[in-house]
Amino acid sequence: MPSGLKVLHVAETVRGGIATYLNELHPHQCASFGRGNVNYVVPSDHRGDLVNIEDDAITTFPREGRNAVGLFRMLSATMRAVREFRPDVIHLHSSFAGLVVRPVLWLTYRRSRIVYCPHGWAFGRETGRLSREVTKFTELVLSKFTHRIVCISESERTDAMQVGIAANRLVLVHNGISKQRPVLDTRAAPWRSEKIKVLFIGRLDRQKGYDLLIEAARALGDTLDVRLIGASVVSKFHRSDLPDNVSFLGWMNRNQIEAELDQADMVAIPSRWEAFGLVAIEAMRAAKPIIAFRIGALPEIVEDNTTGVLCDEVSAEKLVEGFQRAARLDLPAVGRAGYERFSRLYDIEQTHRTLSQVYADVLHVRISESGQQAKLQSDFPNNLRS
Repeated sequence: MPSGLKVLHVAETVRGGIATYLNELHPHQCASFGRGNVNYVVPSDHRGDLVNIEDDAITTFPREGRNAVGLFRMLSATMRAVREFRPDVIHLHSSFAGLVVRPVLWLTYRRSRIVYCPHGWAFGRETGRLSREVTKFTELVLSKFTHRIVCISESERTDAMQVGIAANRLVLVHNGISKQRPVLDTRAAPWRSEKIKVLFIGRLDRQKGYDLLIEAARALGDTLDVRLIGASVVSKFHRSDLPDNVSFLGWMNRNQIEAELDQADMVAIPSRWEAFGLVAIEAMRAAKPIIAFRIGALPEIVEDNTTGVLCDEVSAEKLVEGFQRAARLDLPAVGRAGYERFSRLYDIEQTHRTLSQVYADVLHVRISESGQQAKLQSDFPNNLRS
């Protein structure tokens, strides 16, 4: 095994954006830190979402919904992986991994540096006021057990500072994806329609606003032809409720998704809250216009009337107005402008370089605190091979 930096990624769920994030990052981290030095802890039923990653790099745990038993199993699997793998950096993804794992690691395994990416603050979600305040306080307290918190958008970083999380614990690392699109699946059924062909990609959960898209499609039956790619993770999805102009395709692999993207006229991201929205830059890479609400990081990614359409209020009615506005645009030209913006700003190689520097910084903190010169620290710059 190469003697480079060892990173353990831990997630309570990876379905959707986190899987894309890890799949895009994996080959770059392996090239820099050494194959076999990048490992994962993920739910067993989501193992297939991580592609081209060897089985011996993945520790799985059984998960049947989001409950205390599943969280305990995640913690148990994480501590087992930590003991066996002895990582230098433990990179936690999303709120539940951060909530459960951080305090236990701080109390029982201080050797590793803890990096946490919320992928959207839990207190930014649609919950009651008391729940929001409790979540804010919890994140503030747990930030003190974290060496760095990776914010994937300026919006996420601003929200963290407003809660009181120290600015020196926060670092902005924009999401990125490869400039090279995956190969299109040639077996995809042709999407023939005279209407505007709208594609939705993501979890069929309340956060993602798929229900608002369905309502808008029902109101614009003569204008839109909508396809849904995804499945529910938290909420219940009732396929029987779909109007005639909405088709459900289920989960698809990356090649199948790219084939559907290629046929679409635009991509809908009707999320009620969203930290970043990887689907947005995937759509831009495919030169497809985006329609979304003006929430979270989406206004940082989408330029209204230039690379897509932004709706000012989260509602089906405003989404209908947004589609009516989109129908008056030159959609292919808007898509081309989106591709140009993607090429400038959202390259995975930049994400990898910045994240590698975050790892280097937190390891330097550890060396400085101990007052000892560790071999890893002296070797680390040579391990960041690009």
